[in-house]
Amino acid sequence: MRLKHNVLISTVLLSLFGIVMIYSASSYSAELDYGDAFFYVKKQILGFVVGIFTMTAGYKISLGFLKKCSLAVYIVSMLLLAAVFIPGLGQTSYGATRWIDLGFITFQPSEIAKFGLVIFLAAYLDKYPPVTLKRLIIPVLSGIAMCALVMLEPNMSITLCIAAVLFAMLFVGGMRGKHIALFSGAALAAIPALVIAEPYRLKRLAAFLDPWATPKGEGYQLIQSYYALGSGGIFGVGLFASRQKYLYLPFAESDFIFSVIGEELGLVGSIAVAAVFALLVFSGIRIAINAKDNYTRMLAAGVTAVIAVQSLLNIAVVSGAVPPTGVPLPFVSAGGSSLMVFMFASGLLMNIDKMNQTHAANERRALNGTHAVNKTHA
Repeated sequence: MRLKHNVLISTVLLSLFGIVMIYSASSYSAELDYGDAFFYVKKQILGFVVGIFTMTAGYKISLGFLKKCSLAVYIVSMLLLAAVFIPGLGQTSYGATRWIDLGFITFQPSEIAKFGLVIFLAAYLDKYPPVTLKRLIIPVLSGIAMCALVMLEPNMSITLCIAAVLFAMLFVGGMRGKHIALFSGAALAAIPALVIAEPYRLKRLAAFLDPWATPKGEGYQLIQSYYALGSGGIFGVGLFASRQKYLYLPFAESDFIFSVIGEELGLVGSIAVAAVFALLVFSGIRIAINAKDNYTRMLAAGVTAVIAVQSLLNIAVVSGAVPPTGVPLPFVSAGGSSLMVFMFASGLLMNIDKMNQTHAANERRALNGTHAVNKTHA
């Protein structure tokens, strides 16, 4: 089976599975809040249908054209991030201004911006490999600028994702060991500063270290996630049978949907979902390795890094491996616009694999032609 088929199957499986789990996790709260148990499901189905078209667009788009537009894509991404602060356009929820409300659709610009940075860096690093400190200036500053806007929302989880993706692309691009050490040290020094800058982050860190110290405060969500995962055991309590979704677990349909998966499907179901993500990430890595030019290699590596980092961070948060922070599980968590963007990214991976296969076929034909000529002369 070709790698693009692995990507397609993984993407569709996770997206359809997400629709089922969103219904399970949100039906009760949606009925109470909106009078419609299918409120979130309808939005996700719409996102999936549109996502089929965005994935097709990612598969069909000229990668050369995308490369030429890379700077424009980055600028638009930054403008969208800045637009959330425009009164009447940006939408605030739970003290964070992360969304743009157009009336007919609400979306989170940071979901687009992550891939906007990947597209820009792939083109830039192809032209200027990061082998010297001077060549690192533009990529690092572009990443820092995006992180700064996201932090103003505030959204530390996506900031960490962007920083990790930036580092991954620089590493794949050929950043030298001494520069890796330099920027790793700077990043590690910046994390405590970012935590101390906002009191609520210190509370979240304390809740991570001992959630039972504040069982009705900052530690509440993590404790409820533990209850969900622990109740699931090996095989789970059964699909649609979650108890934590009855208003015990906040954001059960979005950031903490993996907790409901663990509760209903148990360890076996959780491992199965993780395995599908692993297949998708592994396929993305193989596509990057097989790439015939540096640009497509960087693009595939960046897209794969976004999916891998965000998936790992979400699962790590709900299982208590890292401090609580809001980040959705790609393809699965509620969020139609996020689903559309990630499906477009899957389309790009399939597009790159298609190009790899075309190059490989051309090389085989050329090689066979050479052999035929040699036999004729012989």
